[in-house]
Amino acid sequence: MSETNDRTPLLPPPVHSQGQYGQSDSHVYPTHDDAAVIFPSNWSDLQQPIYLRACHSPWRIINQSFLLFLRMLLAGYLSAVFGVSLKYKLENEDEHSRWRIPFQFSTVSFCTQWAWHLQVTVWTAMHLLFPKAIEVDPRDCHGHRLRAYILRFFSPSNKASCPIRRFSFSMFYTMAHVFPFMNTLIYWACLVPAGHGGFKPPSFPHHHPPSNATVAYDPNKGLFEEDPIKAFSIINVWTITTVIAFIEIGFLNSIRRQTPVTGHIVGVMFCSAAYLAWAGVGKLLTGHAGLFFLDPDLMNDMPEAVIAACIIFIGVSPGMFSYMYGLVAMRETMTATRHDSSR
Repeated sequence: MSETNDRTPLLPPPVHSQGQYGQSDSHVYPTHDDAAVIFPSNWSDLQQPIYLRACHSPWRIINQSFLLFLRMLLAGYLSAVFGVSLKYKLENEDEHSRWRIPFQFSTVSFCTQWAWHLQVTVWTAMHLLFPKAIEVDPRDCHGHRLRAYILRFFSPSNKASCPIRRFSFSMFYTMAHVFPFMNTLIYWACLVPAGHGGFKPPSFPHHHPPSNATVAYDPNKGLFEEDPIKAFSIINVWTITTVIAFIEIGFLNSIRRQTPVTGHIVGVMFCSAAYLAWAGVGKLLTGHAGLFFLDPDLMNDMPEAVIAACIIFIGVSPGMFSYMYGLVAMRETMTATRHDSSR
């Protein structure tokens, strides 16, 4: 895999140039001479690796300063949500140890997304302050070299020479958005109807609330009748995170559709299976399952039901990846059309 395979424009090519050098998933791009004809003013953008594309918005209205402001706003908001939600989970009465929290899927999902926003916020700030590559001059004194090493550590790489590192970063970007989508889907489509959402579930025909819910709640109180801190945590951890994922994919980065697609599908399934293993470790250590359908006691001691739920959980992840892939493709099409109409 050559280094040029990861060099893609921050603004996708115009729609009318879909011929030989059109936008595609193969990531085969024109030569320098050809690009000078098609993109006379944008050839430098073709050289941007995936790490720098994470620090650029594809929309012209969002310049680097405004992008940094938006990223700081979202990172700060997620940090506040983390503190409030952690307080809620720690104060929530449960028969299990507080060490159950790191093994819950909502925690893993939120922390993955939070880590992504913290990293790209720092990268965007550093790229704005130091747009050129930071080089270490061996002739400088130790203090200047140490400063250069520190600045380079906190800055996005301007090279994409390592395919393993590039794929790993792409998987990080993917899971930071696939997991929140899965978390929201599982919560509202599975946990809440089953009575494990932490508040009075909606009325369904032939619905019988479980006698042993994993989250203590008043069966007579709806979501907005609960304590404010509880309602805030539920809405943000299981809903607003998906809204933030939409904003990130659509407006805050120029990362193109993931390639290879097969490798990413295998990757998201592997990460989902890895979480199930992590939840299994949590069950052994704390007696608490990260998701209620992973607990045989709550599934009426039916191992086949637990196995089926695990298979469905892993099977949902490629579907959420396809959904994310479609969102990225839609953003590429919209920004390409916008770029074409402005020429």
